[in-house]
Amino acid sequence: MGETSRDSFDEERNSRPELRKVIEELFAANGLNYCLECGKCSALCPMLEFYGEYSYERSPRGVVEQLIIDPEGTETEALWYCLACHECTRYCPSGVTFQNFIIGLREDLVERGYRKHARFCDVCGSYLMPAKEFEYLRKRPDSKLDDGLLATCLRCKREHYRKVVHRSARWPKEGGAKGNEPVSQS
Repeated sequence: MGETSRDSFDEERNSRPELRKVIEELFAANGLNYCLECGKCSALCPMLEFYGEYSYERSPRGVVEQLIIDPEGTETEALWYCLACHECTRYCPSGVTFQNFIIGLREDLVERGYRKHARFCDVCGSYLMPAKEFEYLRKRPDSKLDDGLLATCLRCKREHYRKVVHRSARWPKEGGAKGNEPVSQS
């Protein structure tokens, strides 16, 4: 899938509800306004183990602070590092659901045409995961993941599986040979 141009992203951005309003709604819906700034989310974030590097700007607190300062600053790669693992939410004393916020924001950005840090299904083109996460999983030395399987969304995997099952099933096909009928349980 080719990258969408910056102009196309800007056009799509402007045709949907104002991004600032979407971010404010996501903040409220996921309790980000109740953050106590205790830092548990950043301390527990597995980004360091996953990517081998950590920066405050990519942490849950860093992303929230950046978007408070500049709600239009959504082109930063920091928004695409979150693994949506729920660790920050599990230990948040305020009940902030950061992963739901970041997932909602990414979905909105993708709907607006943003593609730079996103990875899409090789079969249907739907949003799959952050590109950085995909590359990490693909290159991980102990990974036994098949690139084709990794680069395909769940819906396309199910459709492929359904087709394989139907091809290998012994059910009678239209005009098929006799003797393939299911055995009745009398």
